[in-house]
Amino acid sequence: MIWIIGGTKDSRSILDEVLKVREDEIIVSTATEYGGKLLEDVAKDEKVHVLSERLNVLQIESMILEKKIDLIIDASHPYAQNISNTVISMVSYLNERAEKGKEIKYVRFERKMVDYGSENVFKFKNLQEIIMFLNKVENKNVLSTLGSNTLEEIKEIREKNNLFVRILPTTTSIQSAEELGYLPKNIIAMQGPFSKNMNIAMLKDFKIDYLITKESGETGGELQKVEACQECGVKILAIKRPVLNYGIFFHTIEELIEYIVKLV
Repeated sequence: MIWIIGGTKDSRSILDEVLKVREDEIIVSTATEYGGKLLEDVAKDEKVHVLSERLNVLQIESMILEKKIDLIIDASHPYAQNISNTVISMVSYLNERAEKGKEIKYVRFERKMVDYGSENVFKFKNLQEIIMFLNKVENKNVLSTLGSNTLEEIKEIREKNNLFVRILPTTTSIQSAEELGYLPKNIIAMQGPFSKNMNIAMLKDFKIDYLITKESGETGGELQKVEACQECGVKILAIKRPVLNYGIFFHTIEELIEYIVKLV
C-alpha cells in the first residue's frame, strides 16, 4: 500500500499521476477536514482512502504496520516539518528492524523555490523576527498571506501598523479573525491561488507597503504573489523555508513518477 502525505495542491496532482501507474491501494492523509474535502471526488475510487486528521507518532507507526505500507510519498507543505521529521524518523526506526528487501521507501516531493530577487526582499528565520522588524516601523499597510493559523501571533502588528489578513472564506477562519479583534475592512476572505493581476489589484487597492509570506515554492500562487510585489514596489517579508534531510527527493512530479514506476 502507498501512503501519500497530502494537504497541498501538489499532492492531488501526484495522486492523479500515481493512480495511472500503480495498482496499489492508496491512503491520502491531510491534517484538516478542509484538505479532505478537496479530495472528495477522487475518494470515490475504491483504491483511494482519505484520512483527514493530525496523526501522532503511535498512529503513524500503527498505520504503517497494519496497512503494510511500503511506499511513502511526502507531499506535505514545505513548512509542515513536524510531520516530515516524524515520518522520516519512523521509517528509519522500522527499516532497522525490517527483513532485508522489505524496507519502506520514503520519497519527498519538494516544491521548486521562487526567485525573489534582491530588491525590496527581506528574509527571516521565523515569524517572530518579522513581527520584531515591523514593530520598528509605524503607520504602514501590512498584508499577511500566512492564513488563519497565525492570526493570534501577528495581531500585535496592529499596535503600530494597519494589518490586513488574507484568509480562507470559511466560517471558522472568519470567526477566529473577528474574535481576535480584526475589523471586517481588514479581513480579505478569499480562496487562492491568485493570479498576478489579482495580487496587483489587492496591493494597489489596500495601498500595501509590506507583504508577509513564506518561501512556499512555485506551486500555490507564490510566484504570482512575488511578481506582483516586484511590480508594485511592495517590500516582501519572507519566512525562510525549513531545511530537512529528506534523502530521496524530487522537484518535479514527472521525475517523482518516473522513480515510482521503477520501483515496481
